[in-house]
Amino acid sequence: MRNFMMLLVLGLILIGCMSVYAQSGSINSVGGLESNLPSYWTKGNEPSGATLSWATDQSRSMGHSLKITKAATSDSAAWISENMCDIWSPQHLANKDIMLGAYVKTQGVNTNPAADDEKWWVSYSFYDSAGVFIGETKLPVDQTTASSSGWLADTNGVGATVLPKDSWKTIIKFVGGKNATGTVWADDFIFTGRGDWAGQDWNAGVGVPTGWYYWLPPNGGNDGLLANGFENTVVTTEAAHSGTHSLKFDLPFDRQPHDGFVGTKRFLLNGTGIGTIAQLNPEGLGGISMPSTVNPGDLLRATVWIKASNLVPDSAAAYPATWSVGLTPLFDKGNGNNFGYNPTGPDLMFTFPAVTSFDWTSYSADFTVPNDPSYKVMEVRLHIYARFTGTVYFDDLTVQKMGTSTGVGGDTKIPATYMLLENYPNPFNPTTTIQYALPQTANVSLSIYNVLGQHVRTLVEGTVTTGYHNATWDGRNDQGQTVHSGVYFYRLTTGQSSFVKKMLLMK
Repeated sequence: MRNFMMLLVLGLILIGCMSVYAQSGSINSVGGLESNLPSYWTKGNEPSGATLSWATDQSRSMGHSLKITKAATSDSAAWISENMCDIWSPQHLANKDIMLGAYVKTQGVNTNPAADDEKWWVSYSFYDSAGVFIGETKLPVDQTTASSSGWLADTNGVGATVLPKDSWKTIIKFVGGKNATGTVWADDFIFTGRGDWAGQDWNAGVGVPTGWYYWLPPNGGNDGLLANGFENTVVTTEAAHSGTHSLKFDLPFDRQPHDGFVGTKRFLLNGTGIGTIAQLNPEGLGGISMPSTVNPGDLLRATVWIKASNLVPDSAAAYPATWSVGLTPLFDKGNGNNFGYNPTGPDLMFTFPAVTSFDWTSYSADFTVPNDPSYKVMEVRLHIYARFTGTVYFDDLTVQKMGTSTGVGGDTKIPATYMLLENYPNPFNPTTTIQYALPQTANVSLSIYNVLGQHVRTLVEGTVTTGYHNATWDGRNDQGQTVHSGVYFYRLTTGQSSFVKKMLLMK
């Protein structure tokens, strides 16, 4: 019994598929990490005599910085951000004391500038809902010496930036005036309320490429700080499944528990129905494209390639719901900068083998499009959960359409493989439906467990025929007693496969 419980606890994470199954939609790249430009940033102006680069020779975090090297030129040189009001920060808030800034490093710059066009600076510009300019905070880079001894925080003073109106568009610029010379690096751009939350900027550490964004502890990175081991997160050339780059998390054994992720920016599901899954970004530097339309209830599969080392199998056994790595696919109703944040989607966890390291292996997770045609955008997060320690590399994230699940129009399509889909709704109170799929008749067990690995309820036990099936859980145990609010796991075992997913009962 004890061995069974240990195997059960080890199983309380979604099984990572070791191969890519047959599909009804083509595989298309979401997640190459090969772009040579940072997400949320563009080369605003690069006159002759100036060079702008997404640099790896100097960085304060995440392995990259924005770099400008220039002589006297015909115009200023500038990196310019996209609108930094985005994701769950649709506006930057009025009447808050906002700390703004960046970390900068200089080498061979002109000193003691006498005119504005000889200066280096970072600026934040704010615009209201009608696009009318509210104001600008301009932060001069220190030019009292030609070269700094290290990274210096260039920030505004207390009370220097208090917006009279919410900013619906916030643009950051990193600029070398036309007669400014030398080399300056900028990294870890800062936007944080002094005492009160005022909003968030994005790709503050400029460490992820076009089409991606991140939230890393302790506060998402928008205060210029990373912690809990996530300061080691980097897009690297140390390893790659394809191309030359991958995303690396390196989390030490003694870190404090905290979740973090790097994910795709939201992309449109446009066309008919909910739509044709479209490219992630207009540059075509990774993205999703499919030849078929995507409708409510359709089954999608996300696959990512993972390489890992420094794993701790004992920790995986002790903390099955938190010592884990996985995917979080999220659907939302819009992707404009000021749309806000109200997504739905599951956390889907992988089970690593009980080893300390493994080479590039594909891991997959299946999920369905919400039964609501108002959901028009999607993102996928590469998620590191609270207690995970070790080193993992991610590469080549893809999403593919697998078919249409039942419960949505009564589709009788034969599944390509065994699948356990996310429960709906989730969170739920008190009833939720669990969908699963069988490519052939099989002996099936579908059961509910609590976070301690204790059996709560058996929903299905016995022979089930080929096809898509639904099982309903009413929040009661096998004795008919109502269980407490909290996280539960549902496990499907077929004799051929075993899958586990997480759900939240909220009363």
